[in-house]
Formats: sequence, structure tokens, C-alpha cells
Amino acid sequence: MQFSGERLSILLSLLLAASVSTIAKADEPSPKYVEVLSALQAGREVRVILDLSRCTTVDGQLGPAVQGGLIISAFRVSAQNGISFANAHQTLDSSGHPITEYIRHSLSREGRLKVRASKLAAGAAEAVNQGEFVCEVPDGAKFVW
Repeated sequence: MQFSGERLSILLSLLLAASVSTIAKADEPSPKYVEVLSALQAGREVRVILDLSRCTTVDGQLGPAVQGGLIISAFRVSAQNGISFANAHQTLDSSGHPITEYIRHSLSREGRLKVRASKLAAGAAEAVNQGEFVCEVPDGAKFVW
């Protein structure tokens, strides 16, 4: 099949428009990311509920049978990290020794929540990594308000 100059120009224009549209859609954040960001920016009380057994570790293993949740009291938004928020709390380890647990969360524009947990024993100089997990929204991580 041969195309005349005008038809070839129209065909190339259509192909270019389709490729630009595909590139623009790839850069757009997921609908869930937009919903969570909008709720936070509107001042709503946003909670995240985690089921780590439905998440994976960074090396692809299933997470532990642990569930939890928190209210997002402060957050930061950046192009590189998406929506970031954290929680720190003091508790006792299984031996009854005081520790501080730090849990950091980052919701990517693609709708994946990365959760990193570490603990600091009283008197220790460095925190110990307890794990890093990737949770798909809404499977392993749900946001409610």
C-alpha cells in the first residue's frame, strides 16, 4: 500500500499524537495516589491499614502475618518519594527492655506503599533494620478517611 504525501502526513500526525498521549499517561499518578493526596490536602483524617502478609519483602518474599494501622498526622510530598509519612513509638521488646520503633512509609505515584521498620534499643547508638516491605494499594495497604 502506498501513501500520498498528504495521507502520509496525516498518518504520521496520528502516530505522533498517540505516542505523546501514551507518554503523558505514563507520567500521571495512579487514581489512588491522587485520592490520598487530595484527602490529606483537604485536611481529612487519613488512616492507613496494613496487612503485611499481603505485601512482599524487597527480595520478593511474602511479608509476615502482621496487621496494623495508623493515622497520618504529618506528611511530605516530593516528586522523588511521593507521599511520605512516619510513625515513631516507644514500647518494650519481648524481653521487657525499652525500645523505640520507627516506621517510615512512602506512597509512590504508581500506588505502591513502601514500609520500612527499624528499632532502637535504649542506650544503643544505631537503629536495627526490622524489614522493608512493598504493599500494593488497596491489597496490602488501604487508605481510609
